Amino acid sequence: MLDTLWRIIDLQLPLVKSDMETFLIKDGEITEDDLKIFNEASELIKKAYYSAEKDPNSARNLVKEALTKLESIKPKKPFPPEMRIRFDELKSSLMEVLGENKVSQTTPPKS
Repeated sequence: MLDTLWRIIDLQLPLVKSDMETFLIKDGEITEDDLKIFNEASELIKKAYYSAEKDPNSARNLVKEALTKLESIKPKKPFPPEMRIRFDELKSSLMEVLGENKVSQTTPPKS
């Protein structure tokens, strides 16, 4: 879970934020509110990373909330292809974190 969250924070979030600022805000295809929602989701992901070791369930809930926020972003026009790919990969990585957490909770520790 930590590795995936770090990859999201280090690689995916900056690219998607740059895409939103470059492709979309300047063209008026998303609103400042959409960017605000994205920034809130980013903060939730960062909080999840820092709480993941101590409280995996709390981290999972934060990731779920971030994913819900990202799903609520609705551009006026479809994202450009490269932006859509990066945005979808970000959401997919968050779903991966949720899946990893489920596996770690149900799999007994190895002796």
